[in-house]
Amino acid sequence: MKRAIIVIFIIFVGLLGISFIGAYLITSSEDIGFGDKVAVIQINGEIALTGDTGAFATERTTPQKVKEALRKAERDSSIKAIVIEINSPGGSVVASEEIADAIKEVKKPTVAWLSEVAASGGYYVASASDVIVADRASVVGSIGVISIFPEYSGLLQKIGVNMTVIKAGEYKDFSTGFRPMTDKEKKMMEDVIYEVYDQFIGEVAENRNLSKDYVRAVAEGQIYLGPKAKDLRLVDEIGNREYAIQVAARRGGIEGEPSVVYYRRTTFFDEFIGTAFMNLGYGFAKGIKESEVTLR
Repeated sequence: MKRAIIVIFIIFVGLLGISFIGAYLITSSEDIGFGDKVAVIQINGEIALTGDTGAFATERTTPQKVKEALRKAERDSSIKAIVIEINSPGGSVVASEEIADAIKEVKKPTVAWLSEVAASGGYYVASASDVIVADRASVVGSIGVISIFPEYSGLLQKIGVNMTVIKAGEYKDFSTGFRPMTDKEKKMMEDVIYEVYDQFIGEVAENRNLSKDYVRAVAEGQIYLGPKAKDLRLVDEIGNREYAIQVAARRGGIEGEPSVVYYRRTTFFDEFIGTAFMNLGYGFAKGIKESEVTLR
């Protein structure tokens, strides 16, 4: 009896090993999918050039993360369309522009789905997609640029702190907050802000096939809920995530209910526990190789 149990155990381990090896060989190719799928790439939180680290880091989306996911979706021949799921108040102008440019370079159909918030840089990114679907309760817009410079010279004076600044260049200390800005410095920053704002307006106008004058009229930092944004042609359709996936599937030529691949940043442990045990060898190999993709 004991010997039979050992034999069964050895056979089980052998089959499991063969399954892992076979799955790894399958997933080692560029095309890791089976059947036609829609990929969902999530943009959450602040859009920044670099991500925070540490135990108290807030969620950020960087161009590197998004571009990696887009490249994977492009390489995988089973992915027929991509949904960009956005829940972001915006962030870095440069990072938003970099992500938007990457989306525009994608050859597969792209659909942006706006969940809770797609404001400022979040909307900039959305405008680069082929179609924008907003939830009925989405906060959309805030097309504008802002730069804030705290000034605490009065507080320093009250608590008896004096600052000695040694500088080379008239404007070098304008943003330190140790003194009020001069009129010339304010004008300098206004010129920069309005130049970036004009670039923002121009990109949205081009992406949405609207005139710059029209976009400027509905911009000015205003926010709108989904239906109003649709009336203003800032979005194309109203619907939830599932509806956006259906729109993407149709544009990708998928018939029937599409399979969905979520591209998320996960750890190896998350992938192993969440997927490997359900899909045995395939999930385990995918966890080793990707550590970023979960299937639904």
